[in-house]
Amino acid sequence: MLAAGSSSRMGTPKQLLPWKKDCLIIHEVKKSLELNLSETYVVLGANFELIQKEIIHFPVHVLNNKDWGLGMGSSITFGVRHLINNQIDFDAILITLVDQPLIDVSHLSCLISKFNSNQDKIIATGMKNKIGVPALFPKAHYQELLELKEDFGARYIIKKYEDDLLVIDGGNRTDDIDTIEQYNALLEREKE
Repeated sequence: MLAAGSSSRMGTPKQLLPWKKDCLIIHEVKKSLELNLSETYVVLGANFELIQKEIIHFPVHVLNNKDWGLGMGSSITFGVRHLINNQIDFDAILITLVDQPLIDVSHLSCLISKFNSNQDKIIATGMKNKIGVPALFPKAHYQELLELKEDFGARYIIKKYEDDLLVIDGGNRTDDIDTIEQYNALLEREKE
């Protein structure tokens, strides 16, 4: 789970914005734990201590990407490098974002289910005009994840393989939060 950014456009750490009965970071951690994956890793960076104390009591691994300011690619590379350096063996890596609160457990479960029968393919989320994360990357793509440029996220690998990946439609749940206006709009949608 990527949650390292400083939320500069928001003006406050969006990881801690209220969402339902929790805050965004706790909401995402709980979703991840519902999946019963083997392990959940949360990559933090900006405001590390402030955000870490919100999730430290959950059974997740919290990583501190001190180079978070370089961009999302640095957080992906940091997380994958941690797994490889610690010889942690996984069939795939599911990359999720803290600022997509409408993505639900059933969508993430669909990604995993599709991967279980297609373990050589990237399984990505279809959005309005693009394909992106949440997405599952099999072992064959770990090296490419390690080589991401700092400010390029996983969408560049997804684009490279767009003719050979599987897409699960995210419907109207793929909106992310970058500004207070987007946050307020999603809060309104949740009330409907």
